Amino acid sequence: MKKKKNSFSNIFKSSDFLEDVDFSSSKYALYIRHKKHGEFMVLNQELIEENKNDLKVKTSFINYLPGEGDRGYGVRLFKNNKLVKSKLGGVFKKFEIGTLNNHKLPIKRQRISGTKKVLQQKLDSIKNEENIFITHLPTFVADNRAFRFRVYFPSIAIPVKREIDNYGYERVTAINGDEIKKWSNKLKKCIKEKADSISDFDVSITHGSLGDAYIFDTTAKWGAIRTSDRKFLYTKDYIYYNFTAYIKSDKESSEKLLSLDYSDCLSEIDRNKPQVIAKMKELLKQSTKPNLSVDNGEVGLEGYKDKVTKYKTLYEQEYSLNWLELENK
Repeated sequence: MKKKKNSFSNIFKSSDFLEDVDFSSSKYALYIRHKKHGEFMVLNQELIEENKNDLKVKTSFINYLPGEGDRGYGVRLFKNNKLVKSKLGGVFKKFEIGTLNNHKLPIKRQRISGTKKVLQQKLDSIKNEENIFITHLPTFVADNRAFRFRVYFPSIAIPVKREIDNYGYERVTAINGDEIKKWSNKLKKCIKEKADSISDFDVSITHGSLGDAYIFDTTAKWGAIRTSDRKFLYTKDYIYYNFTAYIKSDKESSEKLLSLDYSDCLSEIDRNKPQVIAKMKELLKQSTKPNLSVDNGEVGLEGYKDKVTKYKTLYEQEYSLNWLELENK
């Protein structure tokens, strides 16, 4: 059986960047950003071809490790002003450019962000410019998914069990994963039912969790409620899940969907709120502020959401466009 090549290891094998390029039928340009030789463009195709075996770029595996640093050094090859090949990084095992810096032209990196309309207008204005080399083209979403907003639902308290592990740490040992799926499906169903005749939209549900939420005094600036020995009071019987709906459609449908009231998609019973209130009252009795009223809102639960909120307004999908532009052209 023929052994399959490891594509990841092949990244590091060859350093001849131009070895597979046929210069006979097209117009090529080369962009180089080098720590020693600087940043420039080479349009002289004869020179590029002469350096076919001298331009050697070999990146280090360090570029694939997490960390900070500018990894935009390297080379980009353009064919008829279209990007066809690149090798970029911040650390190189080898980066030799032969005599290419003898005919270098100054270049500027440009970037614009905006809606599809803004970027399309810019693309139309530069697409035939010979001094423009696009390095990143956005992929536009369909017009009927370009507008979106978010709905943040109140916290759902899901009971959990905890135990001390072999290392002395308290761990959650049991949580019903089907509960998460159940709530996601319930919220999605509620949104679709409220949408009624609006059918052309997408909705996705994500969630985050909060464990070890502690009670606090809402009437005080620094409102931590503690025991007599200065310990926080946590509602450890529950993990709190906060669900967010991402809704996408065209502008008209999104505006209608944004105006809907989603507050009854989850009831207080659904969210186990009565049990949470009872637990807060129980903890309050153990504190130095037992006279505060949970029912009157004088006691809160850190990170706990108690009502539906929405992102401030409808927003349109934005994109970015990056290009290189020859200076003084």
